[in-house]
Amino acid sequence: MNITQENQNALEAILKVELKQEDYQEQVDKELKNMQKKAQMPGFRPGKVPFGMVKKLYGKGILVEEVNKVLVDAVYTYIRDNKLNILGHPVPDHDLAAQTDWEGQSDFTFHYHIGLAPEVTLDLSDGIEVAYHRIKVGEDVVDNYLNDIRRRYGKMTHPGVSEKDDVLYGEFTEMASEETEKPGGQVNKANVYIQYIRDEDVKKRLVGLKPGDSLVMDVFSAVESEAETAAMIGVKKEELGDVGPLFRFTVESISRVEPADLDKGLFEKVAPGKTIETEEALRQFLRGQISAQYQADVDKHFRNEVMKALLEKTALPLPGEFLRKWLTDTNKEEITPEQIDKDFDQFADTFRWQLIENHLLKKYELQVTEEEVNAHLDSYFRAQMKQYGQEEVDPSVIQEFIRNIKSKEEEIKKVTDHLTDEKLLALYKDKIKLRETELGFDEFVKLVTEKYQPGQEAR
Repeated sequence: MNITQENQNALEAILKVELKQEDYQEQVDKELKNMQKKAQMPGFRPGKVPFGMVKKLYGKGILVEEVNKVLVDAVYTYIRDNKLNILGHPVPDHDLAAQTDWEGQSDFTFHYHIGLAPEVTLDLSDGIEVAYHRIKVGEDVVDNYLNDIRRRYGKMTHPGVSEKDDVLYGEFTEMASEETEKPGGQVNKANVYIQYIRDEDVKKRLVGLKPGDSLVMDVFSAVESEAETAAMIGVKKEELGDVGPLFRFTVESISRVEPADLDKGLFEKVAPGKTIETEEALRQFLRGQISAQYQADVDKHFRNEVMKALLEKTALPLPGEFLRKWLTDTNKEEITPEQIDKDFDQFADTFRWQLIENHLLKKYELQVTEEEVNAHLDSYFRAQMKQYGQEEVDPSVIQEFIRNIKSKEEEIKKVTDHLTDEKLLALYKDKIKLRETELGFDEFVKLVTEKYQPGQEAR
C-alpha cells in the first residue's frame, strides 16, 4: 500500500491511496470462508457449499466491503501519523471510484479530498473591545413585579360592587335588539375579566355593577379574538356566524383578589431563607432577580457580539472548495448544492467559530470536570424540587437522578456544552475589554431588534 499527499493549495489536498492485492486479500478470504460456513443452498448441507460457488455469488460484495474497510483505516492512520488537522472528514472522489473494475482489477487506486484547518493565533487581550450592556431596573418595573407577586399570594374576596380589576361571573343571553331577547337564542354562563375587555365603553360600564345588574354589549368587539368571543358565549369558533353580536350579560357574582400584605409572611414566601424584614429590602431582592432575568438576554447578545468581533479579528481562511464537497457528501438527502451556495457564508462562519472556540479552550485550558457536572446536576435537581415546595431532598435521591442523567449520552452532552459555554462567557468578560453602557430593558430590546431585524445586516 502506498499513500501520497498532493497539495492543491495551502488548505486543500488529495490523498492518493494505492492498494495491492496483498493489502486486502487475506481479509477477503477470511470473510468468504465465514460466509461458506453460513451459506445454505439447495443440494448442499448447511456449511458445505463449495468455496468457488460462494466466491462467485458473494465475492464482489465482500471484496468491495473489505477494500473500503482497509481504505478507511489507512486514510485515518495516515492523517493521525502525519498530525493533519482536518475539517470534516475525507471525501472520496466518487467519479474516479465509479470507474473501478472490481472484477477485472486486483490493484486499486482511490482518491480522497481533505480540507486542512487554518492555524488560529488569537489572544483575547490583544486590543479587542466589545460593547456590554447592563440593564437598569426602573422603579416602575419593580412596582409591577411586586404588584403581581402580591396578587399571586393574595386572597379571593367577593365584594358587592365591581372595580376595574375584578372578575365577573354571569349569564350571557343572545338578544334580537337592545331590549328584546332572541327566541331560542344562545345562552351561556362565563367569567368576564374586566381588565382584558378591549372595548373601552364596555369596560367602563362593567365597573360599578352589583350582582343582579345587567348590560347589553356587542361581544364581537368586546374582546381581542374570535376564540375569546366563542368561549365567552359558549359556541365553537366556526359557529360564530350563527349568532348575532348583541348579548345581555347579567352579573351573578364578583371576584376580587385582595393583594397580600407586605409583611413577614409574604417576605418568607417570596424569598425563602433570606433575611428580609422591610419593603425596601424586598424591593432590592426583586430588583436583583429581575436584573438576573434580563442579564440572560444581555449575555446572549454579548456572545453574538464577541463572535462577530473574533471572526473579524482572525479572518480565518478556509478550504472553500473542499467544504462544499464535504457539505454535499454529508447531506445528500437533506440539502442541495444550490442551498449550500446560498448559505455558504453562514456555513463558513460556523466552521471558523468552532475553530476559534477550540483554540480558546485549549489556550486557556478550559475543561469541564466531572465534579462540575455533578455539582450542576445537584443544584438543578434541588431547584426543581424547591419549585414543588420540597426544601430538603434525600441525598440518595439526588445521586440517583445524577446517575440517570449521566447514563444518557445526549443529556450529559447538553450539560457539558452548557458548562463549557459558561466558562467561555466568563473568559470573554475577563479577558476582553468591555465597553459598558447602562440601558433600560425596553431600550435594550429596541437596540437588538433594530440591529438584527430580518433583511438587515447586523451593524
